[in-house]
Amino acid sequence: MTFITSAGVGALVRMRQDVQRRHGRLIVVLPAQGRARRLFELTRMVDHFEVRLTLPGAVNALRGHELRRPLLPEKIKPASEPTPPPTPIPGGPADGR
Repeated sequence: MTFITSAGVGALVRMRQDVQRRHGRLIVVLPAQGRARRLFELTRMVDHFEVRLTLPGAVNALRGHELRRPLLPEKIKPASEPTPPPTPIPGGPADGR
């Protein structure tokens, strides 16, 4: 898409929720330029939707030729690993001596 209104954004959000409930996959095609792309970036919707630059890219992703990845890979947040418990200080209150 190259243009979207607030009503269209609302419809996409509802569609995304419906697709997720059905364990489906929704990919939004947003060209590199355009108002829709700018809106998705400004509202951070790119963080909540799977986005591709082209229709062939979206089709390849749906066919499994491409791993799921967001439009802007630099926005991927590394998976946080659980923080290990602190090491007790010898003779400190958590030392257990």
